[in-house]
Amino acid sequence: MLRRLLMRRAYNAGQWDTSRHHADKLLQKSSERTLARSVIVRSYWNESRFQDVIDCTTDWHDELSQSYRNQSIERLKTNGGTKRLTLMKQEKLQRLRDQQPEPITPIHWSNEELTENFSQEGERVWFRYPEGYVFWDMPTGYDLALTHPALLCLTAEVLLSPWVPSSKAKTLHERETGNRCSLSFSAGTDSTAAAAVMLESTLLGYHKRSFESMLDHRNAERLIDHLNSTGDREVLSISSNHELIRTNHGKPVGFSTDFACAAHLLLLADHFDLGAIGVGMPIDNTYLWKGRKFRTFQETHYYKYWTKRFTQAGLDLLFPIASISEAGALMVVKQTPWLEHLNSCMRGDGVNGCGRCWKCFHKNGPLGRPFDITAPEIQTYLNKRPIPTATHALWALQIMGHENQLTDLSHLFEGDYNWWTMAYPPGFDLLQDRWRLSIETMILSILPTMPKPYNLDNLNHFDED
Repeated sequence: MLRRLLMRRAYNAGQWDTSRHHADKLLQKSSERTLARSVIVRSYWNESRFQDVIDCTTDWHDELSQSYRNQSIERLKTNGGTKRLTLMKQEKLQRLRDQQPEPITPIHWSNEELTENFSQEGERVWFRYPEGYVFWDMPTGYDLALTHPALLCLTAEVLLSPWVPSSKAKTLHERETGNRCSLSFSAGTDSTAAAAVMLESTLLGYHKRSFESMLDHRNAERLIDHLNSTGDREVLSISSNHELIRTNHGKPVGFSTDFACAAHLLLLADHFDLGAIGVGMPIDNTYLWKGRKFRTFQETHYYKYWTKRFTQAGLDLLFPIASISEAGALMVVKQTPWLEHLNSCMRGDGVNGCGRCWKCFHKNGPLGRPFDITAPEIQTYLNKRPIPTATHALWALQIMGHENQLTDLSHLFEGDYNWWTMAYPPGFDLLQDRWRLSIETMILSILPTMPKPYNLDNLNHFDED
């Protein structure tokens, strides 16, 4: 038993050599052989040592070993083209950047005065960054000149801070706090749950990529059209190409920082008298580190830094669903009239999900929607160690009867995860006073609270320091 414990602990900590050392010793015991083989095969796979997977499974004919053996053979066949594929992706991104429009009147990049990097032509707002330009198409009547400098500085920071140190400069002139609440709205499950528990007057701001990509907006637009047409909520869709900024730094298309998703709302804060910007971050991203290890979120540098920066811009940084998990968010949206119009899959057909992506597994699956557990992307995520969004994935596997997908993590299914769908009361303490009562009341009208002592407080699935 001690050897098995040491093996698991090493494996869960990503100490592959140590885990294999213990597994080799356990191979001699017939009762431990299956688990030991699994650890050896998966650890080699996690290190991309595909030839070692093939070599060690030559005489292992169990289903898992042969599955990894076949996958490793295919990986070695395709790896020769990996560098060429990476080069092709880089060239494609460069072509995409080259195709982007530029302002009629050029802007010279200013490293010192970040507000000088913004300009407006018609309804389009431009932002100059060191490598080029990005834009937002604003609603009629928007005037950049009436936007407070603190908002412009914070916009520049959320877009550039990973690469431009000067973007983190302190705001010299703080903005007075506005009165209206808003939400950076993705039209996904977590974001929709956040909208459902916030005031009906909340402005929902949707960021829409202005260029073609693998991201399919149709599922999101279906929900947005429904909300706007029924008057249930006001959703404002803003087109922008700022997700291209980070492609200049060897990264795929996406948000530069967590709060770049709210860049459009930062620019619109004075136009709509905004006093708060909410983000749909559940427990998985607040009180849990990478969805698997507890942390006191309000004591993190991340929380303290960004809440202060938003405050300087006259905004409450609001975490409306920090008290509920992704599973809790699913329970919330199930109680709304929006469920039939909601689908988190970004590769669907505008109505249904693709059934083969990670979101279809852990978002659509628990809602009773079809998905293929054997799909390559789903299997890739399930075979990662530590497993992504671990607690939610474990809950989803348990309630859907797929615990056998994680034979090496069977010990994590020894208890039930019913508490994962309940509200975590300390999460309400993150809410600013003027928004707390309405949000807390709405959540508690839908979800029960977790029983004490909270299982969440001691969560550490992979024994990480």
